[in-house]
Amino acid sequence: MAIKNLLFDTSILPTEVLSFYDDKFFNMVERVAGSAEAKLLAAQGIRSVYSFLSTEDVFEILSISCSALNDIKRLVCLKADDDTYIVKPGYRASMQYLYQLLEQKHEEILKVNRVKFKQNKQSQSPNISENNHDSVEDSSKDDSALSSHQQSSTTTTTTNCTNELNHHDSIINMLNEWIQKNCHAMNMANSKLIENQDFQLAIVSNGSSPEASICCSCGVKVQLTRVRYKFSLSNFYKHIKSKNCIMMKKKKITSDDADEPNSLDEYELTDDTTSQAVSINELTQGSASSITIGHTVGTVKSLKRTYNIEQVAK
Repeated sequence: MAIKNLLFDTSILPTEVLSFYDDKFFNMVERVAGSAEAKLLAAQGIRSVYSFLSTEDVFEILSISCSALNDIKRLVCLKADDDTYIVKPGYRASMQYLYQLLEQKHEEILKVNRVKFKQNKQSQSPNISENNHDSVEDSSKDDSALSSHQQSSTTTTTTNCTNELNHHDSIINMLNEWIQKNCHAMNMANSKLIENQDFQLAIVSNGSSPEASICCSCGVKVQLTRVRYKFSLSNFYKHIKSKNCIMMKKKKITSDDADEPNSLDEYELTDDTTSQAVSINELTQGSASSITIGHTVGTVKSLKRTYNIEQVAK
C-alpha cells in the first residue's frame, strides 16, 4: 500500500531540521525511520535533508555488486535463491514516509516565509493620508487602471516568489555546510555565518533566469554563478578565504594573531582588482516580483608594503 497524498504531523521534527547535516541528520533519520535507513544514507554520502530530497531512489545503489554494501544488503534486503536481492517493502515504505514528512516540512516553512515576505513588503509601502480626498481619488483611478495588469501577472509573481525562496533556502544551507566543514581549517571562533549580520543574500527574478549575489559585511559584493538549475558559491568561498575579507578576520580565533606572519614573503599580494560593493541597508528594497538591491562601486586595492633596509657600513 503506497503512502500518497497524506498529511503528516511535522511537529515530531525539530524546528531547524532542514538545516541538519552529518551527525544531527543521521540521528534524526534513525529516530524517525530507523538505524538501517540511516546507515543506507550514510553509505551513499547523503548527509543533509536537501541531499536526501534531491536523491531519486536511495535503494538503487543496492543493485551494485560491492562488498562494502553487503552488511546493508543483509539488513534491508531479502536474498533470493538465485542470489539476487530484493528490498524489503517495510524499509521502502519507511524511506517514503521520511521523504514526504521532510517535504511537507519544507512546504510549511515556504508558506511562513511567503507571509513574512508580504508583511515586509507592506510595511515598506508609503502610508496614504486618509484626510486627503484628492489623493485617495487618484489612487483609486490608478488601481483601476492597473487592475487588469495585476491580475494577469499574479501567477508570474507567485512563481517568482516561490523560486526566490527555494534558491534562498538552498544557498543558505550550502553555505552552512561549507562553513561547518572548513571552520577549523580557517581558525574560525564559531562555525556559522549569520545572515543580515555577516552577509546579505539578494536574489533578483529576471524572467526565467534569476540572479543571486552575496554582499559581505566588509563591503564586497560577490555575484554567484549558475550551474545548471542551482547557484554556485565558489566565488564567495574564494572571497572569505582571502586576506582581504575583514569580516572573516574578525571571526578568527584570538590566538591566531600571535601566528601572524612578519615577513613580506609570507603575504600573498594580489593585483589591483575592481569589485562592486553594496551597503547592507540598501539590500532590503523589493518590488512586486523581485528582490532588488542598490549598487555602489568600490575599489579593493591590494596591500603594498615597503620596507626600508638600513645598511650598516663596516
